[in-house]
Amino acid sequence: MTNKNLFDTLVVVKRSGQRTNFQGEKIAIAIQKAFSSIDIPYKDEDVNKVYSKVLKKIETEYKDRKTINIENIQDIIELMLKEEKLIDVYDAFKSYRDKRNASRKTFVIKQQHKFLKAIEFLGLDNLSNEKEQPEITLKRFGDTISTEFAKAYLLDNKSSRCHDSGLIYIDSLETMPMGEIDSLEISFTEYIESNTNLKEKLVNANSIEEYLSIIKITLFNLKKELYGSICLSTFDKDLEEITLKSYKDILLEYLKIYLKTSNLDALLPIEKIKEEINIIKDIDEDCFYNYYKDSRSLEDNFNNIRKDAKSKLESDLIKQLNNFFKELVFLSISINFGTSKSNLIVESIINSSIDSDNIEYYFKVKKNNKDGSLLEKYKDKSLKRNNFSFIFLEGFNNLKDEEVCYFKNGERVIEDNTTSLKKLTTGKGNIASVSINIVRIALKNSYLLNKESNIRGFYQELDKLINLAKDSLLERFEIDCTRKSTNFPFLYEEGLWHDGEKVKATDRLRKLLKHGTLTISFCGLKEVLYALQQDESKHIELARDIILYMAKKIDKISDDNNLNFTLSTIVSNDIKTEFKKQDTAIYGKLKNITDKNSYCNANYFSNDLKDISHLQRKCKGGSIYKIKVKTKKELDNLILNSLDNNIGAIKII
Repeated sequence: MTNKNLFDTLVVVKRSGQRTNFQGEKIAIAIQKAFSSIDIPYKDEDVNKVYSKVLKKIETEYKDRKTINIENIQDIIELMLKEEKLIDVYDAFKSYRDKRNASRKTFVIKQQHKFLKAIEFLGLDNLSNEKEQPEITLKRFGDTISTEFAKAYLLDNKSSRCHDSGLIYIDSLETMPMGEIDSLEISFTEYIESNTNLKEKLVNANSIEEYLSIIKITLFNLKKELYGSICLSTFDKDLEEITLKSYKDILLEYLKIYLKTSNLDALLPIEKIKEEINIIKDIDEDCFYNYYKDSRSLEDNFNNIRKDAKSKLESDLIKQLNNFFKELVFLSISINFGTSKSNLIVESIINSSIDSDNIEYYFKVKKNNKDGSLLEKYKDKSLKRNNFSFIFLEGFNNLKDEEVCYFKNGERVIEDNTTSLKKLTTGKGNIASVSINIVRIALKNSYLLNKESNIRGFYQELDKLINLAKDSLLERFEIDCTRKSTNFPFLYEEGLWHDGEKVKATDRLRKLLKHGTLTISFCGLKEVLYALQQDESKHIELARDIILYMAKKIDKISDDNNLNFTLSTIVSNDIKTEFKKQDTAIYGKLKNITDKNSYCNANYFSNDLKDISHLQRKCKGGSIYKIKVKTKKELDNLILNSLDNNIGAIKII
């Protein structure tokens, strides 16, 4: 494309006089940002066209020189935009450049100068939508200022630069100054065993409605202290105690009505029967046997009382759960269930579920499920819903004797590397995530742009990229650890994070947060294979090697730091699209790589469940397999094959 020897030796002179190696990617990203700042639609390859012309101009005019000033590069960009008659983009680039020059005269301290970028962008004339409501505008302003503050004052310069250049993406930077963490896994069953205010409220709840109301209020208060999602890991088991309590109340009420209307209230010991009801452990338990064993007619009547009480309980439970789920649509939440001993509760959750973009249901499947009818009911509904997923408890990463669960986006809490047992524990979550752009480094070493692929160079770049993500996550972790528990009254002081109630107001949070996860995510594995390997028959072998390399590297990072670093394929659509846009700006439109709207989810490198199983086994932080299923027969076969191939989780689309 260009004279590589020139750009390998050309030195860029900054305004401060500092010298640095020529980096063409920075030019492409600067041009792409100018395109993105205007409301006129454009193609990603248009950016690459301007970028290519800028490089050729530099190559022509500086072929006999050793240095080029940053101002000269910007002049050439403006010239090429004019030549291409991209006047709107030219105006945007020039205006931004003029503002930068003005601010440099005012702010001589680098960090102040960088931070001013945010303020300059936030003029009222830069509203993206003339109909935008003031509250939305205010939030956008606040998010932008907080993000730029994090990049200017909290992050290392290298991390900030790589985030802006599209090598990595540091998730939710706007929350970094506040010390917010990503997500939390909750088991309310565990809180009943704790010594917190929440335990007292849950234990003293007198009805399913009151119990669910306490959970709802807790979740909404907790969401104010998290920037990501919440996972209810044992939701069906959480309901067991209150459901049994409600059943006893209904059963006693129905019994009293029956005894009174049948004139048996004077003959049967109501207080004694009440005691029998209070000690039952299960709604299927018969507490009336001693009172009807010698009378067939009484047996039928008592059994009808139990049947009617169960029917009433189920009706109430479905109604209250349905209302509960409808109120949760403003949260990002996952409902994990399927292991309760009560089929009534599991079935009620299925029947009361709602279709919502903010709620994901996960049904836990065992190979030898005692009641296959519940799984069948769930499968039937999953064919009509977009938010029903399956967890296979015998999958490689899932321990069938523990309550494995997944977050709404497919993230998973891993075994705790900081404890001797290294077991799963509820009451923890993901601290933060960083996505790495492995397609960028694959293109840099691709046979498409060079005479041959440099696989060794790719792995060297991958090693650096993972280390960069690790460093930025450690930066964020240290910031989060400096916050006080008093800043997070529900997350820590209420004990929603495991052992949070034991932390004093003056304590650092490291002793708690070290149990959470620090996630490194990746996408575009399929595109990497096309970039590095021309022979498609060798794609799967290369993919397995790349996955194994990343997993081993991250496991070592965890051990070296005594923290829970984890590998994941969970990358948002916005990040996948932005990575692709920036790479197209640099490398142009390439078949099977940048010739699409966004990069693929990493799961799409293969359709073979054995390959997916390998990926999920190594990506302990989450790698949910999304697959389109049209018929019940297809779904039945998929479930069986997933069990046989040790798949961890799938989502039907």
